[in-house]
Amino acid sequence: MAGRSLVSRLIWMLASSMAGLWLLGSVAAGVLTVFEVNERLDDAIEEVAQRLLPATYDAVQQPQAMQQMARHLVATMDPKALAYQIIGPAGEIVMRSDNAPETPFQVPRQTGFHDVPRYRVYSQPAAVDGFFIEVAEPSVHRSESLRRTAALTVGPLLLFLPLSWFLIRLAVFRSMRSLDQLRSEIGRRDGSNLSQIPYMDLPTELASMLVAVNRLLERLERALATERQFAANSAHELRTPIAAVLAQMQLLSAQLAGTQHAERAARIVNQIKGLSSLAEKLLQLSRAGAGVGMLRERIDMLTVLQVLVDEFRRREDVGDRLVVTAECPDEFIVQGELDVLGITLRNLIENAIRYGAPDEPIEIVVERGRQIRLLNGGAPVPTETLETLKKPFVRGSSVGAGGGLGLAIVDSVMKQIGGSLTLISPVIGRGSGFEARLVFPEPN
Repeated sequence: MAGRSLVSRLIWMLASSMAGLWLLGSVAAGVLTVFEVNERLDDAIEEVAQRLLPATYDAVQQPQAMQQMARHLVATMDPKALAYQIIGPAGEIVMRSDNAPETPFQVPRQTGFHDVPRYRVYSQPAAVDGFFIEVAEPSVHRSESLRRTAALTVGPLLLFLPLSWFLIRLAVFRSMRSLDQLRSEIGRRDGSNLSQIPYMDLPTELASMLVAVNRLLERLERALATERQFAANSAHELRTPIAAVLAQMQLLSAQLAGTQHAERAARIVNQIKGLSSLAEKLLQLSRAGAGVGMLRERIDMLTVLQVLVDEFRRREDVGDRLVVTAECPDEFIVQGELDVLGITLRNLIENAIRYGAPDEPIEIVVERGRQIRLLNGGAPVPTETLETLKKPFVRGSSVGAGGGLGLAIVDSVMKQIGGSLTLISPVIGRGSGFEARLVFPEPN
């Protein structure tokens, strides 16, 4: 299972870090705001008490005048507004606001703030000895003020979280655009295109990666050129001496005909032919591994197949056993190299002839889904053996003189051109047989 993309990880890490810091800042801002609001509200209570202080000079002689003046200082009718009481020496209420309780606040007679149910009370001595001024703020008013202030302070910060996520996402995608361009350029390189990636305006970290990739492409190009040159040279260097040995041995075998050495000479001739076939297969495998199959030409596979079928039908061990069914239109275009694609089909047919039942037909079906299926009879191949047949020098049976290279060559070529080789046994719908299925990509 693939992990999350680098972009997703960056967005998640940055967004979660930003959200965490934002929430921490919001909490800190909320705490500081509540502290400041409490201080301001306490200052307001204390200020009202200070303004009521001069009025206590006439509290005893002119209580009505003091009541009238006090009403200008506090909104006495609002139940959420500040309430006040002036307490006499005996603890009685000398004067109070309309929204103050009719009984004295249960607070100590000393200067300072006191919390009682439903009120926060500030008490201080009045201007006349023995009298106390008590100004109270209803708890509901303070709670509403704190909630409103906290909401106005923290609310906008929380609302900005979705916006910050969007901006982080936009910034990450814009920053990763250069990485996508580099990835796209690297993706265009293959066995047929090992050109240097041109200069790109990349960040410092990616620029060094571009230099390293170009160096790797240069080394790969040199290695593939060496491999291709080796394959071309080996074709001449190996074929010629083997052909010469075979010719000499065939001449010697003819001279030994009718003698006691004739059978041994015939076996040597067959062994040399097997060596020649093996050398040819090794050269084909070398060419396939060197990326020769990546050369891009538009080839009609129906034409290639017809030439091969005509050639194999002339063999005595094949003849009419080779049956071709074409379900596709008049042409089957594949991009590759003519010789390599021909070698691919040839190896499949030779494999079917060598390992298939000699008394059963060899079917080649060209389907519309850009597939070529080759089916032959014979005992089914165990499932655990099927995939190993694509490896060099692996054979599914000891019957036959093959070297176990044919399917490895086919698999290598198909991978290079973007196709696939699938091996199936027994054949679908049958109890025996072997099927090799080639799937070709769409031409560009």
